[in-house]
Amino acid sequence: MEKLDNMNFCKNFNDIDNTIDKILNIAEKEGYEADIYISKDDDFSAELEGKHLDNVETSDSFGMGVRVIKDGKVGLAYSTVQSPEIIYKAMANLVKDKYTEIPSPQKYKTPKGIFFKELREINQSKILEDVFYMAEELEKNNITAVGGGVSTSYGYSRLINTNGIDVEEEGTYYSASISGIKDGETAYEYLTKNNMFNVDIISDYVINILKNTQSIKESFEGNIVLSPRALYSLLAYTLIPAFNAESVQRNRSMLAGKIGEKIFGENISIYDDSTLDNALYSSKTDDEGIPSQRTVLVEDGILKNYLYDIKRANIENESKKDEKERVKTTGNASRGYSSLPSISSSNIIINPVEKIEELDKYLYVNSLIGTHTSNPITGDFSVEISNSYIVNKGDKTPVKKGMLSGNIFEILKEAVPLDNVEQRGKLIAPALKFNGKTIIE
Repeated sequence: MEKLDNMNFCKNFNDIDNTIDKILNIAEKEGYEADIYISKDDDFSAELEGKHLDNVETSDSFGMGVRVIKDGKVGLAYSTVQSPEIIYKAMANLVKDKYTEIPSPQKYKTPKGIFFKELREINQSKILEDVFYMAEELEKNNITAVGGGVSTSYGYSRLINTNGIDVEEEGTYYSASISGIKDGETAYEYLTKNNMFNVDIISDYVINILKNTQSIKESFEGNIVLSPRALYSLLAYTLIPAFNAESVQRNRSMLAGKIGEKIFGENISIYDDSTLDNALYSSKTDDEGIPSQRTVLVEDGILKNYLYDIKRANIENESKKDEKERVKTTGNASRGYSSLPSISSSNIIINPVEKIEELDKYLYVNSLIGTHTSNPITGDFSVEISNSYIVNKGDKTPVKKGMLSGNIFEILKEAVPLDNVEQRGKLIAPALKFNGKTIIE
């Protein structure tokens, strides 16, 4: 296996191969299958309180988790130091689990644009410059900076198992945020990418939102457009969890038993894709060693698939005698060094359909407050809109806060994805249009 160049980022990390060999030898001697998950993170952050620097922090972490399997039982133990003895603790923590398996090596392809060496070598003074720049830009426009910050992060992981898998991955992240207030109105913006970006786009957003604070207070009924940011905050608590095979098997998903059915309008196609270049949640493999892939979840409104790890695929296949009906892991296992694998989505893709310029009048919602209160099973939500405006033939009128309620599964039966795709969290999508109404309380 090709080694990474920067293996000196942890004290005594060059001795890691010796520790790994000892663990694998113990597993073989004791008759266990085993895998070892190693992670290392380095972070630097600078935060504002108002327009003044509040906190500067450098942190790093290391962890090693060992999972063992024998006779239909699984055990896990972990440590924040290199220690071959943790495998004995894993052997002492066995619980019944006949569905978990250790996979064999497969072909892996590393997506481009997920690791940037220059970000690892960035001078911390440049980060401080970006922090103060955003606050100064707000002040120039008579906006009071409330808070914000910039952070960089480097993540490394390695997965090794007794079947011969040995894969490494590393990624970098650059995040910036700023919030401001003017005439009692507030605005906040954040963004994360794999490499550095011009923080102008963060401060400019807040400035544009607050340049006209003469907002109206009224209800709206008609075309409502959720920005990608607002859409992700809603889908993260409603739709995305519904594709999780564990939720489906526990009957905690509205999508249970609906494979092959038309659940949404024909304008809705949704994919989970961890193979994309330049995407935040791309990788060469999931955390069980399964190659990353693109999974069709919904195509033209028809439900095609759920998201699986090895365990949940095996659980579902137990009741299926027909080989054609059997499912496979979709490569969506996620874990930390201190946890067993569980299902997690990667990049969720929604394809654009129409252009927003074709709309005459609509309410554009930049952000939503309270999406965490949504019902993850039924998809019901009642949230507060923020930083919104009514667009009428190009003219924009800011709108004070209002309440928006609905059900995401019903909305997607008629909704239309627009244009201008961007990544927000795990969602890579355009704004979404649907017919609805807001209420002023």
